Amino acid sequence: MTDIPERPSRDGESVSRLLRAWRERVDRRRIPELRMRGHRVSARLSQADVARLTGVSEGWYRALETGADREFSDAFLLRVAAALRLSETETLTLFLGVSGRRPPVDRSDRFERDRAVVVDPGTAALLEHQAPHPAYLSDAAWNIVVPNTPMTEWFPFTLGPRPNLMRWALTAPEAREQIADWTDACARIFLPMLRVASHRAPRNTEIRAIVQDVLTAEDGICRRIWADQHDVVDHPGGHRLRLRLPCHGGAEMLVTSHVLVPAHHPDLRFVVVTTVE
Repeated sequence: MTDIPERPSRDGESVSRLLRAWRERVDRRRIPELRMRGHRVSARLSQADVARLTGVSEGWYRALETGADREFSDAFLLRVAAALRLSETETLTLFLGVSGRRPPVDRSDRFERDRAVVVDPGTAALLEHQAPHPAYLSDAAWNIVVPNTPMTEWFPFTLGPRPNLMRWALTAPEAREQIADWTDACARIFLPMLRVASHRAPRNTEIRAIVQDVLTAEDGICRRIWADQHDVVDHPGGHRLRLRLPCHGGAEMLVTSHVLVPAHHPDLRFVVVTTVE
C-alpha cells in the first residue's frame, strides 16, 4: 500500500507527526474505556484505540493522522483532543493545522444531546445570564452537563466530549499550572469531596473510574493525600481558588464558587464562579 504523504500545517510543522507523538505518550492502561476490554497489555495507544474512543472507524482516524484531505468536523476533532489528552494549546494547534479553524466556543446544544439530559430552556438561559461569570450545570460525578460561554472561555476543557471537572482538576497537567497552591487549595479539598461521593454512590461507575484514575496517577501526590488525609467535604460552596488562566494573560485572580440546586433538576448542581476583590 502506498504511504499517504504528510500534510504540513501552516507553520511548516507536520500535524501528522504531532498527532503520532501525542498518541504515543498516552498510556492506554490508564483509560477506563480501554481497560475494560482487557485484551491488550501494551501501554501504547494505537490508532484503533483512538478510533474506538472517538466513535469512528480506524480508517477515518488514520486519514486524520496521515494528513488525508478530508472534511473533519469540529465535534470529531474535539473528541480526538480528549482521547489524546491534549492541552488547550495543543487542541488549538490541532484545529489550526487540520482545518484552519479555532476550536468552537459555545457548544451547549451538543452537550445536552450527548448527555441525554433534558435541561429546560429557562435554566439554560439562566446560565448564559450569569455572564461575564462562568457558570455550569454538573451531575453527581462532576460531568459538565452544560457550560455557559464564559465557562468555555476560562476552561477550554469543557468543550471536549464528556468533560469532567474533578478529573481535570486532579489529573490534568494544566490544572496544576492554572490553580495556585494546587496541593492545598485544590487536591486537599477535591479529594475529600470525591471520598464522600464514592460512599454516597458506591455503584456509580463514573465516580469509581475517577477515583481509579486519580489514585493511579504516576506522580502519586493524590494517592498519598488520599491515604494520609481523612477529611470529608460535601459541596464547598464559597471555596476560594487563585487562578492563573491563559485567557486572562496568566494574571492571578481570586475566585469563589456558588453551588445551587435547580428545583427542576434536583440531581444537578448549578454552579457560578465569581471573582473576589
